[in-house]
Amino acid sequence: MRQEIQHDRADAPAPGVEVQFAGLLLHACDAFEEQAEAAAEHDISEALALRHHPGNVALADLTDRLISRCDGLSGGIEGIRESERSVRASGVLETWEKLRTDGPEDGPLGTWSYTRQLALTARDMVRVLREHRAAQRHAIAPFVGRPGLPPLAPDAL
Repeated sequence: MRQEIQHDRADAPAPGVEVQFAGLLLHACDAFEEQAEAAAEHDISEALALRHHPGNVALADLTDRLISRCDGLSGGIEGIRESERSVRASGVLETWEKLRTDGPEDGPLGTWSYTRQLALTARDMVRVLREHRAAQRHAIAPFVGRPGLPPLAPDAL
């Protein structure tokens, strides 16, 4: 039993080992965001490809999914500091707020047009988030745990 414990300790990393957390965290966050964006893009494509009315139940289901996607994506955009938001980001949030509060218009094409507008808004939201994430990748310096030592030069990473 003691030999196993000593063996585990011998395999343990030495104190002061450099670990890059920023890249790992950024990669994990990117994976979650990309999965949500892929699901949104599927619904966006479905809505924008409609050429014939799919039926009230199918259209209502698609509309509900797009509302959920826009709601989630808007949370990501609202998480961006206002000083860092692009004009497109501010505009898409205004559009989402208007669509959310006004709802579909009355008439035979009201729900169809509403679903299409939700899809276009979700598409813009995905673009905003991707542009922001791409800008953040270049702006974030990796964290390297080196107690008592200066950070590594970018070339050494």
